[in-house]
Amino acid sequence: MTPSFQLARFLAVFLVRRVLRRGVLRSRGIRWFLLALALGAFLGFCAFGVVTLGQLIEDPAHLRPLLRVVGTSTPLWVLTLFTVVRVLFLRSSDLVELTFSFPLTNRARTLGFLLFEAMIVGIGVTMTLGALIAGTVSIGGVGVIGDILACLVMPAAVAYLLASIYHLAIERLLMRARLARLRAFLVPVILAATLAAVSVGVSSQAEPVLFAAVGQGPPTFAPQLVFADIAATLGPIVATAAWLTVMVVLVCAVCATAPRQFDPSRRFVILPRLLGGSEFSGYLAAHLRAIETITVCGIAVAGSYALLLADVRLPPVLLLAVGVQSVYAYVATEPIRASGPRRHAPAVRYLLMLGPQIVTLALVAVPVCAMSALTGARCDEILAVLGFAVSNIVVLTLAGIAFPPEKGNPFSVIAGIAIAGLAVGTITLGSNLLGLPAPFTAGLMLALTLLAVVLSITGMDRIERTARHEVVV
Repeated sequence: MTPSFQLARFLAVFLVRRVLRRGVLRSRGIRWFLLALALGAFLGFCAFGVVTLGQLIEDPAHLRPLLRVVGTSTPLWVLTLFTVVRVLFLRSSDLVELTFSFPLTNRARTLGFLLFEAMIVGIGVTMTLGALIAGTVSIGGVGVIGDILACLVMPAAVAYLLASIYHLAIERLLMRARLARLRAFLVPVILAATLAAVSVGVSSQAEPVLFAAVGQGPPTFAPQLVFADIAATLGPIVATAAWLTVMVVLVCAVCATAPRQFDPSRRFVILPRLLGGSEFSGYLAAHLRAIETITVCGIAVAGSYALLLADVRLPPVLLLAVGVQSVYAYVATEPIRASGPRRHAPAVRYLLMLGPQIVTLALVAVPVCAMSALTGARCDEILAVLGFAVSNIVVLTLAGIAFPPEKGNPFSVIAGIAIAGLAVGTITLGSNLLGLPAPFTAGLMLALTLLAVVLSITGMDRIERTARHEVVV
Protein backbone atom coordinates (compact mmCIF):
# COMPACT_ATOMS: atom_id res chain seq x y z
CA MET A 1 0.00 0.00 0.00
CA THR A 2 2.99 2.35 0.40
CA PRO A 3 3.25 3.18 -3.39
CA SER A 4 -0.49 3.83 -3.46
CA PHE A 5 -0.26 6.24 -0.54
CA GLN A 6 2.69 7.97 -2.22
CA LEU A 7 0.70 8.42 -5.44
CA ALA A 8 -2.29 9.77 -3.50
CA ARG A 9 0.05 12.18 -1.70
CA PHE A 10 1.55 13.29 -5.04
CA LEU A 11 -1.92 14.01 -6.41
CA ALA A 12 -2.81 15.97 -3.27
CA VAL A 13 0.38 18.04 -3.52
CA PHE A 14 -0.31 18.62 -7.21
CA LEU A 15 -3.80 19.81 -6.36
CA VAL A 16 -2.53 22.26 -3.76
CA ARG A 17 0.46 23.67 -5.65
CA ARG A 18 -0.92 23.74 -9.16
CA VAL A 19 -4.52 24.68 -8.33
CA LEU A 20 -4.57 26.75 -5.17
CA ARG A 21 -1.67 28.99 -6.24
CA ARG A 22 -2.85 30.19 -9.65
CA GLY A 23 -4.34 33.47 -10.76
CA VAL A 24 -5.15 35.80 -7.91
CA LEU A 25 -4.45 32.92 -5.51
CA ARG A 26 -0.74 33.55 -5.96
CA SER A 27 -1.10 36.13 -3.22
CA ARG A 28 -0.82 34.55 0.23
CA GLY A 29 -3.12 37.19 1.72
CA ILE A 30 -5.87 36.39 -0.77
CA ARG A 31 -5.44 32.66 -0.14
CA TRP A 32 -5.84 33.09 3.61
CA PHE A 33 -8.77 35.47 3.16
CA LEU A 34 -10.63 33.07 0.88
CA LEU A 35 -9.83 30.14 3.18
CA ALA A 36 -11.25 32.05 6.14
CA LEU A 37 -14.28 33.01 4.04
CA ALA A 38 -14.91 29.39 3.01
CA LEU A 39 -14.45 28.17 6.59
CA GLY A 40 -16.82 30.86 7.85
CA ALA A 41 -19.39 29.90 5.22
CA PHE A 42 -19.18 26.23 6.24
CA LEU A 43 -19.50 27.08 9.94
CA GLY A 44 -22.45 29.31 9.14
CA PHE A 45 -23.99 26.46 7.16
CA CYS A 46 -23.56 24.16 10.17
CA ALA A 47 -25.01 26.79 12.51
CA PHE A 48 -27.97 27.11 10.16
CA GLY A 49 -28.52 23.34 10.47
CA VAL A 50 -28.34 23.51 14.27
CA VAL A 51 -30.90 26.32 14.47
CA THR A 52 -33.25 24.84 11.88
CA LEU A 53 -33.27 21.31 13.31
CA GLY A 54 -33.59 22.71 16.81
CA GLN A 55 -36.81 24.44 15.75
CA LEU A 56 -38.21 21.40 13.94
CA ILE A 57 -37.18 18.54 16.24
CA GLU A 58 -37.39 18.52 20.03
CA ASP A 59 -37.47 14.79 20.77
CA PRO A 60 -34.12 13.03 20.06
CA ALA A 61 -36.12 9.90 19.18
CA HIS A 62 -37.15 11.59 15.93
CA LEU A 63 -33.56 11.83 14.76
CA ARG A 64 -33.30 8.20 13.68
CA PRO A 65 -36.20 8.45 11.16
CA LEU A 66 -34.62 11.63 9.80
CA LEU A 67 -31.22 10.01 9.40
CA ARG A 68 -32.75 6.99 7.69
CA VAL A 69 -34.52 9.18 5.15
CA VAL A 70 -31.35 11.18 4.47
CA GLY A 71 -29.39 7.93 4.29
CA THR A 72 -31.44 6.82 1.31
CA SER A 73 -30.16 9.82 -0.67
CA THR A 74 -26.51 9.46 0.39
CA PRO A 75 -25.56 7.30 -2.65
CA LEU A 76 -27.02 10.01 -4.87
CA TRP A 77 -24.71 12.66 -3.38
CA VAL A 78 -21.75 10.32 -3.63
CA LEU A 79 -22.46 9.48 -7.28
CA THR A 80 -22.88 13.19 -8.08
CA LEU A 81 -19.50 14.11 -6.60
CA PHE A 82 -17.90 11.01 -8.11
CA THR A 83 -19.14 12.02 -11.57
CA VAL A 84 -17.65 15.50 -11.16
CA VAL A 85 -14.27 14.11 -10.08
CA ARG A 86 -14.29 11.52 -12.86
CA VAL A 87 -14.97 14.19 -15.49
CA LEU A 88 -12.02 16.17 -14.14
CA PHE A 89 -9.78 13.11 -14.33
CA LEU A 90 -10.94 12.36 -17.87
CA ARG A 91 -9.77 15.84 -18.87
CA SER A 92 -6.47 15.58 -17.00
CA SER A 93 -4.73 13.42 -19.60
CA ASP A 94 -1.35 15.04 -18.88
CA LEU A 95 -1.61 14.26 -15.18
CA VAL A 96 -2.76 10.68 -15.73
CA GLU A 97 -0.01 10.03 -18.31
CA LEU A 98 2.54 11.42 -15.86
CA THR A 99 1.62 8.75 -13.31
CA PHE A 100 2.46 6.05 -15.85
CA SER A 101 6.10 7.13 -15.66
CA PHE A 102 6.14 6.22 -11.97
CA PRO A 103 7.45 2.79 -10.88
CA LEU A 104 3.97 1.55 -9.99
CA THR A 105 2.01 -1.58 -10.72
CA ASN A 106 -1.44 -1.23 -12.22
CA ARG A 107 -2.96 -2.28 -8.88
CA ALA A 108 -0.98 0.33 -6.92
CA ARG A 109 -1.92 3.03 -9.43
CA THR A 110 -5.60 2.08 -9.21
CA LEU A 111 -5.51 2.16 -5.40
CA GLY A 112 -3.68 5.52 -5.45
CA PHE A 113 -6.33 7.12 -7.62
CA LEU A 114 -8.96 5.46 -5.46
CA LEU A 115 -7.56 7.01 -2.28
CA PHE A 116 -7.28 10.47 -3.85
CA GLU A 117 -10.79 10.33 -5.27
CA ALA A 118 -12.16 9.06 -1.97
CA MET A 119 -10.57 12.02 -0.19
CA ILE A 120 -12.16 14.57 -2.55
CA VAL A 121 -15.57 12.84 -2.54
CA GLY A 122 -15.43 12.51 1.24
CA ILE A 123 -14.73 16.23 1.65
CA GLY A 124 -17.62 17.02 -0.71
CA VAL A 125 -20.06 14.76 1.16
CA THR A 126 -18.96 16.26 4.47
CA MET A 127 -19.56 19.78 3.16
CA THR A 128 -22.98 18.72 1.85
CA LEU A 129 -24.18 16.95 5.01
CA GLY A 130 -22.33 19.14 7.51
CA ALA A 131 -25.43 21.09 8.57
CA LEU A 132 -27.44 17.91 9.12
CA ILE A 133 -24.68 16.23 11.14
CA ALA A 134 -24.12 19.32 13.28
CA GLY A 135 -27.84 19.67 13.94
CA THR A 136 -28.35 16.03 14.90
CA VAL A 137 -25.33 16.01 17.22
CA SER A 138 -26.53 19.22 18.90
CA ILE A 139 -29.89 17.56 19.66
CA GLY A 140 -28.99 13.92 20.27
CA GLY A 141 -25.50 14.34 21.68
CA VAL A 142 -22.81 11.67 21.41
CA GLY A 143 -25.41 8.89 21.37
CA VAL A 144 -26.54 9.77 17.85
CA ILE A 145 -23.06 9.28 16.33
CA GLY A 146 -23.70 5.55 15.92
CA ASP A 147 -26.79 6.26 13.81
CA ILE A 148 -24.82 8.81 11.76
CA LEU A 149 -22.15 6.21 11.02
CA ALA A 150 -24.66 3.49 10.13
CA CYS A 151 -27.03 5.67 8.08
CA LEU A 152 -24.63 8.09 6.40
CA VAL A 153 -20.94 7.17 6.59
CA MET A 154 -21.12 3.44 5.85
CA PRO A 155 -23.52 3.77 2.86
CA ALA A 156 -21.40 6.63 1.47
CA ALA A 157 -18.19 4.54 1.52
CA VAL A 158 -19.89 1.54 -0.07
CA ALA A 159 -21.58 3.74 -2.69
CA TYR A 160 -18.23 5.24 -3.67
CA LEU A 161 -16.62 1.83 -4.20
CA LEU A 162 -19.64 0.62 -6.18
CA ALA A 163 -19.43 3.76 -8.34
CA SER A 164 -15.72 3.07 -8.92
CA ILE A 165 -16.43 -0.52 -9.99
CA TYR A 166 -19.21 0.69 -12.27
CA HIS A 167 -16.96 3.28 -13.89
CA LEU A 168 -14.07 0.85 -14.40
CA ALA A 169 -16.47 -1.69 -15.93
CA ILE A 170 -17.60 1.01 -18.39
CA GLU A 171 -13.95 1.73 -19.26
CA ARG A 172 -13.32 -1.98 -19.92
CA LEU A 173 -16.43 -2.23 -22.07
CA LEU A 174 -15.42 0.80 -24.15
CA MET A 175 -11.95 -0.64 -24.70
CA ARG A 176 -13.41 -4.00 -25.71
CA ALA A 177 -15.75 -2.24 -28.15
CA ARG A 178 -12.83 -0.11 -29.48
CA LEU A 179 -14.54 3.09 -28.36
CA ALA A 180 -11.85 4.24 -25.94
CA ARG A 181 -11.31 7.46 -27.90
CA LEU A 182 -14.88 8.47 -27.10
CA ARG A 183 -14.53 7.83 -23.37
CA ALA A 184 -14.26 11.53 -22.51
CA PHE A 185 -17.75 11.96 -23.96
CA LEU A 186 -19.45 8.62 -23.32
CA VAL A 187 -18.36 8.09 -19.70
CA PRO A 188 -19.82 11.39 -18.39
CA VAL A 189 -23.04 10.85 -20.35
CA ILE A 190 -23.43 7.30 -19.00
CA LEU A 191 -22.68 8.46 -15.45
CA ALA A 192 -25.18 11.31 -15.82
CA ALA A 193 -27.86 8.91 -17.08
CA THR A 194 -27.14 6.64 -14.13
CA LEU A 195 -27.36 9.64 -11.83
CA ALA A 196 -30.81 10.48 -13.19
CA ALA A 197 -31.97 6.88 -12.70
CA VAL A 198 -30.62 6.79 -9.13
CA SER A 199 -32.36 10.10 -8.41
CA VAL A 200 -35.71 8.68 -9.51
CA GLY A 201 -35.18 5.54 -7.42
CA VAL A 202 -34.17 7.51 -4.32
CA SER A 203 -37.21 9.78 -4.65
CA SER A 204 -39.50 6.76 -4.64
CA GLN A 205 -37.81 5.31 -1.53
CA ALA A 206 -37.91 8.33 0.76
CA GLU A 207 -41.62 8.28 1.68
CA PRO A 208 -41.94 4.52 2.42
CA VAL A 209 -38.75 4.61 4.50
CA LEU A 210 -40.05 7.56 6.53
CA PHE A 211 -43.44 5.94 7.22
CA ALA A 212 -41.79 2.67 8.19
CA ALA A 213 -39.35 4.47 10.51
CA VAL A 214 -42.14 6.24 12.43
CA GLY A 215 -44.24 3.06 12.61
CA GLN A 216 -46.97 4.16 10.22
CA GLY A 217 -46.21 1.74 7.40
CA PRO A 218 -44.91 -1.74 6.64
CA PRO A 219 -41.18 -2.42 6.94
CA THR A 220 -39.38 -1.23 3.81
CA PHE A 221 -36.06 -2.61 2.67
CA ALA A 222 -33.55 -0.12 1.29
CA PRO A 223 -30.09 -1.40 0.30
CA GLN A 224 -28.52 1.83 1.51
CA LEU A 225 -29.77 1.17 5.07
CA VAL A 226 -28.74 -2.46 5.38
CA PHE A 227 -25.98 -1.63 7.88
CA ALA A 228 -28.39 0.50 9.90
CA ASP A 229 -30.82 -2.45 9.98
CA ILE A 230 -28.03 -4.78 11.11
CA ALA A 231 -27.00 -2.32 13.82
CA ALA A 232 -30.60 -2.06 15.03
CA THR A 233 -31.10 -5.83 15.25
CA LEU A 234 -27.66 -7.35 15.95
CA GLY A 235 -25.74 -4.41 17.35
CA PRO A 236 -23.19 -1.90 16.06
CA ILE A 237 -20.24 -4.29 16.39
CA VAL A 238 -21.78 -6.80 13.99
CA ALA A 239 -22.73 -3.99 11.61
CA THR A 240 -19.17 -2.63 11.64
CA ALA A 241 -17.73 -6.10 11.00
CA ALA A 242 -20.13 -6.63 8.08
CA TRP A 243 -19.25 -3.22 6.67
CA LEU A 244 -15.50 -3.86 6.87
CA THR A 245 -15.97 -7.23 5.13
CA VAL A 246 -17.94 -5.62 2.32
CA MET A 247 -15.32 -2.88 1.98
CA VAL A 248 -12.49 -5.41 1.59
CA VAL A 249 -14.45 -7.34 -1.04
CA LEU A 250 -15.27 -4.17 -2.98
CA VAL A 251 -11.65 -2.94 -2.92
CA CYS A 252 -10.56 -6.30 -4.34
CA ALA A 253 -13.29 -5.96 -6.99
CA VAL A 254 -11.98 -2.49 -7.90
CA CYS A 255 -8.46 -3.87 -8.44
CA ALA A 256 -9.83 -6.77 -10.52
CA THR A 257 -12.03 -4.52 -12.69
CA ALA A 258 -9.40 -1.87 -13.48
CA PRO A 259 -8.31 -1.98 -17.16
CA ARG A 260 -4.75 -3.12 -17.80
CA GLN A 261 -3.90 -0.39 -20.28
CA PHE A 262 -4.40 3.33 -20.77
CA ASP A 263 -5.83 4.84 -23.93
CA PRO A 264 -6.10 8.65 -23.93
CA SER A 265 -9.05 10.40 -25.49
CA ARG A 266 -8.94 12.37 -28.73
CA ARG A 267 -11.02 15.14 -30.17
CA PHE A 268 -13.45 13.52 -32.57
CA VAL A 269 -15.90 16.25 -33.63
CA ILE A 270 -15.18 18.58 -36.54
CA LEU A 271 -17.80 21.27 -37.05
CA PRO A 272 -18.02 23.57 -40.06
CA ARG A 273 -18.26 27.29 -39.55
CA LEU A 274 -21.95 27.75 -38.98
CA LEU A 275 -22.01 31.46 -39.79
CA GLY A 276 -19.66 31.54 -42.74
CA GLY A 277 -16.27 33.21 -42.44
CA SER A 278 -17.20 35.73 -39.78
CA GLU A 279 -15.06 36.12 -36.68
CA PHE A 280 -17.99 35.24 -34.42
CA SER A 281 -18.39 31.97 -36.36
CA GLY A 282 -14.85 31.00 -35.43
CA TYR A 283 -15.53 31.64 -31.75
CA LEU A 284 -18.79 29.69 -31.95
CA ALA A 285 -17.17 26.69 -33.67
CA ALA A 286 -14.35 26.65 -31.12
CA HIS A 287 -16.89 26.55 -28.30
CA LEU A 288 -19.25 23.97 -29.80
CA ARG A 289 -16.64 21.44 -30.87
CA ALA A 290 -15.08 21.16 -27.40
CA ILE A 291 -15.74 17.78 -25.83
CA GLU A 292 -16.77 19.50 -22.58
CA THR A 293 -19.49 21.50 -24.33
CA ILE A 294 -20.84 18.40 -26.03
CA THR A 295 -20.79 16.53 -22.74
CA VAL A 296 -22.67 19.10 -20.65
CA CYS A 297 -25.23 19.69 -23.41
CA GLY A 298 -25.80 15.94 -23.73
CA ILE A 299 -26.19 15.64 -19.95
CA ALA A 300 -28.74 18.47 -19.87
CA VAL A 301 -30.87 17.04 -22.70
CA ALA A 302 -30.61 13.38 -21.61
CA GLY A 303 -31.32 14.22 -17.97
CA SER A 304 -34.37 16.30 -18.92
CA TYR A 305 -35.68 13.46 -21.06
CA ALA A 306 -35.21 11.02 -18.18
CA LEU A 307 -37.15 13.33 -15.86
CA LEU A 308 -39.89 13.59 -18.47
CA LEU A 309 -40.17 9.80 -18.70
CA ALA A 310 -40.25 9.56 -14.89
CA ASP A 311 -42.94 12.30 -14.79
CA VAL A 312 -40.92 14.37 -12.30
CA ARG A 313 -42.13 17.97 -12.15
CA LEU A 314 -39.01 20.08 -12.08
CA PRO A 315 -37.92 23.40 -13.60
CA PRO A 316 -35.12 23.11 -16.21
CA VAL A 317 -32.37 23.23 -13.56
CA LEU A 318 -30.15 21.00 -15.71
CA LEU A 319 -29.53 24.06 -17.88
CA LEU A 320 -27.17 25.22 -15.14
CA ALA A 321 -24.79 22.43 -16.20
CA VAL A 322 -24.30 24.16 -19.57
CA GLY A 323 -22.73 27.13 -17.81
CA VAL A 324 -20.00 25.07 -16.15
CA GLN A 325 -18.05 25.13 -19.41
CA SER A 326 -17.85 28.92 -19.14
CA VAL A 327 -14.92 28.69 -16.76
CA TYR A 328 -12.81 27.49 -19.73
CA ALA A 329 -13.97 30.24 -22.11
CA TYR A 330 -11.08 32.63 -21.50
CA VAL A 331 -8.35 30.00 -21.84
CA ALA A 332 -10.01 28.17 -24.75
CA THR A 333 -10.36 31.32 -26.84
CA GLU A 334 -6.90 32.67 -26.01
CA PRO A 335 -5.31 31.44 -29.30
CA ILE A 336 -8.10 33.04 -31.32
CA ARG A 337 -7.84 36.33 -29.46
CA ALA A 338 -4.04 36.34 -29.77
CA SER A 339 -4.11 35.76 -33.55
CA GLY A 340 -7.14 37.87 -34.35
CA PRO A 341 -7.25 41.57 -35.14
CA ARG A 342 -6.77 44.05 -32.33
CA ARG A 343 -9.14 46.63 -33.76
CA HIS A 344 -11.88 45.59 -31.36
CA ALA A 345 -12.52 47.38 -28.11
CA PRO A 346 -12.28 45.35 -24.87
CA ALA A 347 -16.08 45.14 -24.64
CA VAL A 348 -16.33 43.68 -28.15
CA ARG A 349 -13.67 41.06 -27.44
CA TYR A 350 -15.55 40.11 -24.31
CA LEU A 351 -18.83 39.78 -26.24
CA LEU A 352 -17.10 37.58 -28.84
CA MET A 353 -16.10 35.28 -25.98
CA LEU A 354 -19.47 35.42 -24.19
CA GLY A 355 -21.74 35.28 -27.25
CA PRO A 356 -21.13 31.63 -28.24
CA GLN A 357 -21.94 30.54 -24.70
CA ILE A 358 -25.28 32.38 -24.75
CA VAL A 359 -26.06 30.92 -28.19
CA THR A 360 -25.28 27.41 -26.94
CA LEU A 361 -27.49 27.93 -23.90
CA ALA A 362 -30.32 29.13 -26.14
CA LEU A 363 -30.00 26.08 -28.42
CA VAL A 364 -30.08 23.65 -25.51
CA ALA A 365 -32.79 25.57 -23.67
CA VAL A 366 -35.36 24.94 -26.42
CA PRO A 367 -35.75 21.15 -25.91
CA VAL A 368 -34.95 21.24 -22.19
CA CYS A 369 -37.53 23.94 -21.40
CA ALA A 370 -40.10 22.20 -23.61
CA MET A 371 -39.66 18.92 -21.71
CA SER A 372 -39.78 20.77 -18.39
CA ALA A 373 -43.04 22.46 -19.43
CA LEU A 374 -44.51 19.06 -20.34
CA THR A 375 -43.84 17.87 -16.78
CA GLY A 376 -45.91 20.78 -15.41
CA ALA A 377 -43.29 23.44 -14.65
CA ARG A 378 -44.71 26.96 -14.66
CA CYS A 379 -43.56 29.62 -17.10
CA ASP A 380 -42.23 31.90 -14.36
CA GLU A 381 -40.12 29.02 -12.95
CA ILE A 382 -38.64 28.32 -16.38
CA LEU A 383 -37.81 31.99 -16.96
CA ALA A 384 -36.22 32.25 -13.50
CA VAL A 385 -33.94 29.28 -14.23
CA LEU A 386 -33.03 30.73 -17.63
CA GLY A 387 -32.06 34.03 -16.07
CA PHE A 388 -30.07 32.26 -13.38
CA ALA A 389 -28.29 30.20 -16.06
CA VAL A 390 -27.29 33.34 -17.98
CA SER A 391 -26.03 34.90 -14.74
CA ASN A 392 -24.01 31.77 -14.00
CA ILE A 393 -22.36 31.94 -17.42
CA VAL A 394 -21.27 35.52 -16.80
CA VAL A 395 -20.03 34.83 -13.27
CA LEU A 396 -18.15 31.66 -14.24
CA THR A 397 -16.56 33.47 -17.18
CA LEU A 398 -15.23 35.98 -14.67
CA ALA A 399 -13.99 33.07 -12.54
CA GLY A 400 -12.11 31.72 -15.56
CA ILE A 401 -10.45 35.11 -16.06
CA ALA A 402 -9.51 35.67 -12.40
CA PHE A 403 -8.53 32.01 -11.83
CA PRO A 404 -7.39 30.88 -15.30
CA PRO A 405 -7.50 27.06 -15.57
CA GLU A 406 -4.33 25.38 -16.73
CA LYS A 407 -4.43 23.37 -19.94
CA GLY A 408 -4.22 19.65 -19.19
CA ASN A 409 -5.03 20.32 -15.53
CA PRO A 410 -8.82 20.52 -15.13
CA PHE A 411 -8.52 20.45 -11.35
CA SER A 412 -7.42 24.08 -11.62
CA VAL A 413 -11.05 25.09 -12.25
CA ILE A 414 -12.03 24.04 -8.74
CA ALA A 415 -10.95 27.29 -7.09
CA GLY A 416 -12.83 29.50 -9.56
CA ILE A 417 -16.01 27.43 -9.51
CA ALA A 418 -15.94 27.15 -5.71
CA ILE A 419 -15.57 30.92 -5.20
CA ALA A 420 -18.22 31.72 -7.81
CA GLY A 421 -20.56 29.15 -6.26
CA LEU A 422 -19.88 30.59 -2.81
CA ALA A 423 -20.82 34.10 -3.96
CA VAL A 424 -23.97 33.08 -5.84
CA GLY A 425 -25.01 30.53 -3.21
CA THR A 426 -24.60 33.01 -0.36
CA ILE A 427 -26.83 35.55 -2.11
CA THR A 428 -29.48 32.97 -2.97
CA LEU A 429 -29.49 31.31 0.45
CA GLY A 430 -29.44 34.64 2.27
CA SER A 431 -32.41 35.89 0.22
CA ASN A 432 -34.39 32.73 1.02
CA LEU A 433 -33.55 32.82 4.73
CA LEU A 434 -34.53 36.47 5.05
CA GLY A 435 -37.74 35.88 3.12
CA LEU A 436 -36.92 38.59 0.60
CA PRO A 437 -39.32 38.97 -2.35
CA ALA A 438 -38.41 37.39 -5.67
CA PRO A 439 -38.00 40.75 -7.51
CA PHE A 440 -35.42 41.84 -4.92
CA THR A 441 -33.47 38.58 -5.36
CA ALA A 442 -33.64 38.96 -9.15
CA GLY A 443 -32.37 42.54 -8.86
CA LEU A 444 -29.52 41.38 -6.63
CA MET A 445 -28.52 38.71 -9.15
CA LEU A 446 -28.73 41.27 -11.97
CA ALA A 447 -26.43 43.61 -10.06
CA LEU A 448 -23.98 40.75 -9.45
CA THR A 449 -24.09 39.85 -13.15
CA LEU A 450 -23.42 43.43 -14.27
CA LEU A 451 -20.55 43.69 -11.79
CA ALA A 452 -19.11 40.45 -13.18
CA VAL A 453 -19.34 41.89 -16.73
CA VAL A 454 -17.46 45.05 -15.74
CA LEU A 455 -14.76 43.13 -13.85
CA SER A 456 -14.40 40.65 -16.73
CA ILE A 457 -13.89 43.36 -19.36
CA THR A 458 -11.39 45.36 -17.28
CA GLY A 459 -9.57 42.26 -16.04
CA MET A 460 -9.29 40.67 -19.47
CA ASP A 461 -8.08 43.92 -21.02
CA ARG A 462 -5.43 44.38 -18.33
CA ILE A 463 -4.19 40.78 -18.66
CA GLU A 464 -3.92 41.06 -22.46
CA ARG A 465 -2.17 44.43 -22.32
CA THR A 466 0.25 43.07 -19.74
CA ALA A 467 1.01 40.09 -21.98
CA ARG A 468 1.81 42.56 -24.80
CA HIS A 469 3.97 44.63 -22.40
CA GLU A 470 1.71 47.66 -22.82
CA VAL A 471 1.40 48.29 -19.07
CA VAL A 472 3.76 48.13 -16.15
CA VAL A 473 2.69 45.89 -13.25
